Amino acid sequence: QRMKIIGVGIAAAILTLAPVMPAGAATPGAQENISFTVADVSSMTAKVVDLDYQARTATLKDDEGNVRTVKVADYVTNFKQMRRGDTVTMEVDQTMTVEVQPGPGDTQNIGTESQTSAMPGQKPSGILTIEGRLKTRVEAIDYDARTVTFKNRKGVLTKYKIGKDAKRFDEVRRGDMLVIDYKQTT
Repeated sequence: QRMKIIGVGIAAAILTLAPVMPAGAATPGAQENISFTVADVSSMTAKVVDLDYQARTATLKDDEGNVRTVKVADYVTNFKQMRRGDTVTMEVDQTMTVEVQPGPGDTQNIGTESQTSAMPGQKPSGILTIEGRLKTRVEAIDYDARTVTFKNRKGVLTKYKIGKDAKRFDEVRRGDMLVIDYKQTT
């Protein structure tokens, strides 16, 4: 009789706890959220054709003859050592791991920036690393071009090309939330 009462008590406890299991717990036949990675490495080399030390700008000309003026960030030390005719190289390494959460949600951006720069007397240089987590809404999607548009960490609409390796891309919808773990080194 006592074993029967203990057995009923354990069964009642299991039934009471069952509805409390987390919603994300795996259930047979349930699909995981869509996820994919976007990785991009780019490099640019150009010649310095003009400098404005006071405004911290450099006018650069690349190998194709394209000319553009860029603002030189404060973390690039020894800027005044740059001269016309110098060669400048900029490399950007960016990785984003994305999980799509269907339906509406709240946006969020939690991130950090860190900078390193050259010691006095060394070549002008600097490294900027930005990393964090962004939760943002899909604003537009083009299935044929495989692009998704969303507000980046600064609130600016940005379009990204999604590679063919991203499975179930056709299931992503406008209004879905993207949870993005990002890291960019410049």
